Amino acid sequence: MSDILQPHGSVPDFMSHFFPSIDVKSIYGLSEPLLALQVTELKDGVFISFGYNHMVADGASIWNFFNTWSKICSNEYDHQKNLKPLVLRGWFLDKIDYRIHIPASEADAPTSDEISQMPTSKERVFHFTKKNISELKTKANGETGSSDLIISSLQALSAHLWRSIIRHSGMKREEETHCKVAVDLRQRLNPPLDKECFGNVNNLGVATVTVGELLDHEIGWAALQISKMVRSQTDEKYKTFAENWVNNVKISKTGDGSRMVCDSVVVSSSPWFDVYGNDFGWGTDCS
Repeated sequence: MSDILQPHGSVPDFMSHFFPSIDVKSIYGLSEPLLALQVTELKDGVFISFGYNHMVADGASIWNFFNTWSKICSNEYDHQKNLKPLVLRGWFLDKIDYRIHIPASEADAPTSDEISQMPTSKERVFHFTKKNISELKTKANGETGSSDLIISSLQALSAHLWRSIIRHSGMKREEETHCKVAVDLRQRLNPPLDKECFGNVNNLGVATVTVGELLDHEIGWAALQISKMVRSQTDEKYKTFAENWVNNVKISKTGDGSRMVCDSVVVSSSPWFDVYGNDFGWGTDCS
């Protein structure tokens, strides 16, 4: 376990071997598993991981599933009071009743040129204390000068990371940079979906500025751009995006070989998800 929990925050290269379906794209869901679990036995512990297809579920759905499952296993679930039917109401554009054909080229592996551009950076884990985040939030709200628009903790932290990363990216001042935030649209649609609706109902909102603008302004300005972008994710905008995508399918390349690696900061996996509070009743005392 000590090899995994390294104190300096660097993610070991071997960590990827602990997770299933690392290189499987969501569009391969017709032939690949939609949910994969892996158990790796260590000398002094067990590492349990899972991977799921994002065409089936988003973070809100998958963590609601795990939270409920853990409560059932640890006998904390009151079946009489809490048992609710699974909400599987689908959503898509009206009158779209045909298959959406994804071009074969979209599923191709990275080209040799893209592979040669693969970044050599390491994965890192940073921990921000409540005090750190509170100070960032206070600073961001103080700089916006707006009394009717409150910058959230996540928006302030995202702005801080965005400015820090781009400052050291080597990008030119006139180039555009993006902060992309995954936004849950269940309650933003008209009519809205249930909060517990199982599926993938989110969209990647994009805040775009030039490098010069980002670095010439303080954290409050950057956070305000993110906040405005999140607020702009409406029913009308999402339907327009979906209609355009159906008519001209485009799948953005992510990861190694992608332009997104160089000019964008992507914020996902909401801190509102209960990731660490699951208890399956597997205590260390098995007597």
